Amino acid sequence: MPLREFKAKLVPEIKELNVYVKKNLLSAAMTGELMSSLKGRGVEFEDYRDYTNTDDAARIDWRASKRSQRLLVREYKLEINFSIFFLVDVSESMLFSSTSKLKCEYAAEVVTSLFYGILQIGNSIGFGLFNTSLFKIAQPLMGKKQFYYFTREISNPGNYGGEKNLAKAMQQVISILDRKSLIIIVSDFLTEDDTWIDFLKIMAQKHQALGIMIRDPRDLVIPEDAGQIVLEDPYSKESIYVDAKQYSKIYEEHNLKKLKSIRSVFQHNAADLLELTTDKHYLNPTLEFFKKKGGRWR
Repeated sequence: MPLREFKAKLVPEIKELNVYVKKNLLSAAMTGELMSSLKGRGVEFEDYRDYTNTDDAARIDWRASKRSQRLLVREYKLEINFSIFFLVDVSESMLFSSTSKLKCEYAAEVVTSLFYGILQIGNSIGFGLFNTSLFKIAQPLMGKKQFYYFTREISNPGNYGGEKNLAKAMQQVISILDRKSLIIIVSDFLTEDDTWIDFLKIMAQKHQALGIMIRDPRDLVIPEDAGQIVLEDPYSKESIYVDAKQYSKIYEEHNLKKLKSIRSVFQHNAADLLELTTDKHYLNPTLEFFKKKGGRWR
């Protein structure tokens, strides 16, 4: 089913945060161990500053704090910029919603905020949209033009729909990126083709991989009191009537098993996974996720 109208809010919400918060929660997350893996000696100690309640306690330098008699955290500066590439799922399974937003609209808002925030700290960003293959590609660049090009393409209803081939899209990204990058895969990861797992392993070896999984609540559970419902395959359009009370437990157990499998795949490939659901606002869990990574990667 083609997307007729795109209703996502593409004013990046991270833009509304003050500069100090953005620097702490986003740029701090892009330093340390992660950046070293991307570009060797990629970060350099700059200075100390006072600890605030927005900082991860793991970032406290206890030796320096003892000497100065106040809590201090280390500040780093990036020596050179690095590349980030967003691989965004726009297939048919993303055109679903039991909430106020389709999964694809929710995903677009998440990526738009991150895209804007990362550009603000001086890094080059590229992106690719995929369904059966990677069909919109922008190599990593810096500057506002890249951001406006992304928002134009991500909000174009004509770019949505079609079957999903995550494995092929990942293979294409690996082949086109000639520079080690952080590749952020944004998808619901609803696919019966598990060959994408092999390409995640390759991607994690050649680059740095991060998954952002966008799920609708109905991707996980069906309320037992929903009565008779229709389940439809988004690709074949085949549908069946089921009794929610009879099948809700089976449905939930199956989905939890698949979810645990996806988590395990990312963990075994030393890649992080941010899990978001469309019934909860993304900003706080996303910033909290990067804040924790910043504390670990410092």
